[in-house]
Amino acid sequence: MRAFQLAPLPSPPLLFPPRGAHRRPRIKERKSPLSHRACRSGSRREGRWLTHHQHTSLTHGLRPVPSLWALSLKKASHMLDDRTKRPALNTQINKQPPTQIPKGITLPAVLEQRIEQAMDRERLRDVLAFDIGDVAGAIKILHVLERCSGHWKVMKWVIRLALIYQLTPNATRPLMLSAGSLPATTVFDELPLIMAAYKTFGHYLSYRGRNLALQQANNGHYRIGAQSFRVVPLGELPADHPYRSRYKESDPVIRHGLDLSPSLSSFLLHTLLESRPWAPVRVLLSLIILRDSQDRYQRLMAAGDVPEQQGIAVDYRFDVGGRNYTDPKDYRRVFVSGFRPGETVAAHLFVGEHRIELWTTEPPVAGPAPSLNKVLDVRFPVSTPLWRSVLKRFNLEGVVINWGIVLV
Repeated sequence: MRAFQLAPLPSPPLLFPPRGAHRRPRIKERKSPLSHRACRSGSRREGRWLTHHQHTSLTHGLRPVPSLWALSLKKASHMLDDRTKRPALNTQINKQPPTQIPKGITLPAVLEQRIEQAMDRERLRDVLAFDIGDVAGAIKILHVLERCSGHWKVMKWVIRLALIYQLTPNATRPLMLSAGSLPATTVFDELPLIMAAYKTFGHYLSYRGRNLALQQANNGHYRIGAQSFRVVPLGELPADHPYRSRYKESDPVIRHGLDLSPSLSSFLLHTLLESRPWAPVRVLLSLIILRDSQDRYQRLMAAGDVPEQQGIAVDYRFDVGGRNYTDPKDYRRVFVSGFRPGETVAAHLFVGEHRIELWTTEPPVAGPAPSLNKVLDVRFPVSTPLWRSVLKRFNLEGVVINWGIVLV
């Protein structure tokens, strides 16, 4: 991220109240049926004990009240999006008496420090950088980083794989984003946060001349490249649907054509594989036909505990658009390489219809193998150990590697 040098500017009380102003006054409340000790033994959030009312709200699924800092950033970002209000905000920042938080630190320094902290916390430095420019740009960038906190993890995977699949022909690594190119603040209120986070950089991706930016389509649909999709509300899923239990508003179920993805995260990674100029090669096909192997195969299909150090699972279901289809088919891709920092090879397993396939962008290495079950180790020295690691976890290594059909 490019550092910026700014003259010390006063921070307006509207945005950043004086130190200690965030403390709430003590309010005498009616005694709760719960004891004072019981209230204090509840959850603790951001270093403060929750009141009984807050604790009860959180346990019933209500959203916690945002911090004053988050509200200030959101308010300022909204004003910066409005051309009629932006000059007044800049004037207010420049002319009001300084309020230093903490003592001796000015507004530009606070913003830069928090941007640096957010970049480090989310570990974004290898994939994203920001051209900040001025205080207004810093406010907008910081709002985006902190608003999407916890959702950048998937975006890092998307960007790293997109770089390997050569979907960023006109961009360098890390992707350089300017404050002016970021979505309007209202986008982060209107869209699921995963979708809003993708919108910050999606316009840098392209496939065969078609931009992969997130676009609004008709009838509540969206589009990325040639792929149209829509968000599926929780109430639309049947009570016994497997995707219902893990539904998240910030990362919802997605309908795309005849397929259904359990989350927007899975859909984005699935879409990358459908939009790749540098396609991975299928190097092995293994049919799972033995009964004992089928049990292990089903465990791999349904496993929710694949450790991230081994891979990330991307699921989708073919259900013919959900039109009372009684025989849906589930598919899974397990990425074993390409989503970590510094990796240059993208490899994955495809699992579905009683078969397991191994795919990779790694070019094959010529040379004799000491035995038939070592052919892949010789030809694909980077990908094969990673495939083996996942297969071994489900006791499928021998069935797939030793008995599969090598295609390359």
